Amino acid sequence: METDKTIVAIELGSSKISGVAGRIMTDGSLKVMAFASVPSSSCIRHGAVYNLDKTANAIAEVVERLNSILATKIEKVYVGYNAKGLRSVISKVEHKFDDETVVSQEVIDDMFQQCSEIEYDGYVNLFQESQEYVVDNKRGTETDPIGVACRSLEGSYLNILLKKQVADYIAQCFMTAQVEIVDGYVAPMVQADAVLSDDDRQQGCVLVDYGADTTTVSVYKNGLLRFLRVIPLGSALITRDLSAILKIEPDQAEQLKCTYGLCNLIGSRDDAETILLNDKKVSLNEIGEIIEARNEEIIRNVCSQIKASGYSDVLYAGIVLTGGGSQLRQLDQAFKDLMPSMRQPRIVTEPSCGVNWVETRWKRGDGSQLALLSVMAKGDENCCVMRKMDEIDNLAPEDEMNVVQGILFTEDGESAQEERDRKEELERQEAAARKEEEIKNEDAEGKEKKKGPSVFKRWYDNFMNMGENFFDDKEDKEQN
Repeated sequence: METDKTIVAIELGSSKISGVAGRIMTDGSLKVMAFASVPSSSCIRHGAVYNLDKTANAIAEVVERLNSILATKIEKVYVGYNAKGLRSVISKVEHKFDDETVVSQEVIDDMFQQCSEIEYDGYVNLFQESQEYVVDNKRGTETDPIGVACRSLEGSYLNILLKKQVADYIAQCFMTAQVEIVDGYVAPMVQADAVLSDDDRQQGCVLVDYGADTTTVSVYKNGLLRFLRVIPLGSALITRDLSAILKIEPDQAEQLKCTYGLCNLIGSRDDAETILLNDKKVSLNEIGEIIEARNEEIIRNVCSQIKASGYSDVLYAGIVLTGGGSQLRQLDQAFKDLMPSMRQPRIVTEPSCGVNWVETRWKRGDGSQLALLSVMAKGDENCCVMRKMDEIDNLAPEDEMNVVQGILFTEDGESAQEERDRKEELERQEAAARKEEEIKNEDAEGKEKKKGPSVFKRWYDNFMNMGENFFDDKEDKEQN
């Protein structure tokens, strides 16, 4: 059974800008009602906006396509961000006491607040999470120091930063497209929530999102995110190499990459085998060498980032591969060859949260939609309103077939409006009950890992309050 909430998410990818709309079911699963995408290679590079007008137009086009399928009006969206310049840093805050003092929740909250106020030149702090605490400069660490008596306490915090210009451009594009952002999520983090188990996080693992223009490396250990980096390299480079070296069209190169992949790693293959490309014979060995050379460069960069995290020797759950590039044939074997000390990588293409597609033609099943679906799964606020009748009357003929008409009565003969009113009242009661339960459990919750509220939303609201003055002020500074 469906609820009345429709969640809409948009992802600004380097190859395409995609949008998805899903209805929340009563069992918590998601029913995908609409999907749309437009090419973005002319306006987004390495996940970052560089042509604001084209990006804003593409966002508006995606939203309008979703509107026509849903026969509703999308008022706001959730956004996933994953671009060059997104990275993690560890910050430390120390609290000293005049006398030996028992650590309280107030002390922990104060230290967390101090860390959130640290400014990073040229970056926006989008997410913050406490890691461990050192008590009285001892070698060991505490994950929950509340109740411990000490004279000094040092807290370690992981912060996720994004270049301020990248973040500002994202907000500007959505403002130009007249689309409100409900909230934003770090795409690699919500992907981890959708595909990693508690054991994966606890034992230690690496989530590698092998995309078109970027490859993201996220390291988890002892249940927490420890390290995140975005490498400005992706599978699109393999396509460009094939196109340039073999002198073929990009579409042909993409087809070769998808068909043959790392074919040199297939032991039973005949090295002398050839194929015909534009009246020219090309050996599979040559194709494999081109793909393998660039892929090895990307994997070695991934290995370098894993070592830089400081956890490379204790990641017992191994590597989890996702993203569109993860479908490169024999990619898992290539990772194993270059990282023999780690477990055989596993490839994940679908989120673990139940996602049901209304039409299978929207479903790619290759990992390229995983981030988008993961962002949608995080949403809980209705993003759509029903179109007014005059708007429906003005729909183009090709869109009329997608209009879903409302019903006046349920199957039991009850007024549909009364049923909707009853649902809304039930939701209000449930929300009030949840709020009451949160108040009751406030003390218990205070002992859990401290996470920041939606920092992205606070930053976005501040940006929107600046309005049109943002770029005017920027131009004035540059002229001075």
